[in-house]
Amino acid sequence: MPYLTDMFHEQNRAPTDVVAPPLRPVGAFDPTALTDRLGSRIVGQRNAIDAVVRAVSLASVGANDPSRPLANILLTGPTGVGKTELVRQVAAALRSGPDDMCRIDMNALAQEHYAASFTGAPPGYAGSKESFTLFDRGAIEGDPYTPGIVLFDEVEKADTTVLRALLQILDHGVLQLANGQQTISFRNSYVFLTSNLGSVELAARRRTLWGRLGRRHPPDDEKVVRRAVERFFDPEFFNRLDETVVLNGLDDATAREVAGLEIDVVARRLARRSISVEIGPDVVALLCGQGFDPVYGARGLRRTVRTVLADPIAAAVLEHRPVGSEPLHLRTRVTAGRVRVTRS
Repeated sequence: MPYLTDMFHEQNRAPTDVVAPPLRPVGAFDPTALTDRLGSRIVGQRNAIDAVVRAVSLASVGANDPSRPLANILLTGPTGVGKTELVRQVAAALRSGPDDMCRIDMNALAQEHYAASFTGAPPGYAGSKESFTLFDRGAIEGDPYTPGIVLFDEVEKADTTVLRALLQILDHGVLQLANGQQTISFRNSYVFLTSNLGSVELAARRRTLWGRLGRRHPPDDEKVVRRAVERFFDPEFFNRLDETVVLNGLDDATAREVAGLEIDVVARRLARRSISVEIGPDVVALLCGQGFDPVYGARGLRRTVRTVLADPIAAAVLEHRPVGSEPLHLRTRVTAGRVRVTRS
């Protein structure tokens, strides 16, 4: 039995934390700056970036529905094209860092009884008074000047009962916990869902002659994904989404940009240890040739950068500077199909 003071606190908290729209200073948001920031990390996905900027623009001027989340956006498309990374970069731009969000891996909710992990244990069960739930209230509710970010990753992997538990979040922006005494407000949150629906058919297409010729985005790719999404989700779920965005598959030019971003990440890590690395276009071409597959997207590039580039750099650092912190400059080149690292 809860204390009366706790019950009074919940009753008094609801009008301010759940019903009232968040306060935001008009004019504090720069759409161009957000577009440029996201575009510097997410390449080849201008339509998805524009969808995010539209949602943030609406919320920043108070034009969004105050009785729903700030936005419900479903990101779909082939695997490895940047769906989850886009949400991480949104969190980095709007909150304190790329991991400052509530991320729910829907792979782990593939059975019906996992729906209780959203709403907590019902009365009479262990943990009902504590209201244990997967949700991080602080990352969801934010504060009057900082929105929450919620990511339901690979949403199609969850059981249908779990998906139905999302309906009240997407529609009303409030999750009533199973004990009947507490709620979690999503009305100050951007809710993102990612899905790989349709990616199997897209992968089969890219293995055909059309895909091998390098055609980046066949005209009906988006139709394939949207059909798969509409077949999988119930109409009541689909209609609660504000926007469904189909991300583009990656081509060779985009892969080179992604490889450059991954190389920059490695270079910045080394720079913190007073190590500079000179990397030429021949190394980038080798990484793309060995690591890029249009079927699997950019994840293979990250693995290739680690094994083909970072490993020989680490060996060179240990050879030329086993101890100490004096500055070290390295040069890379491709010899006999491998990356060679020398001191310059």
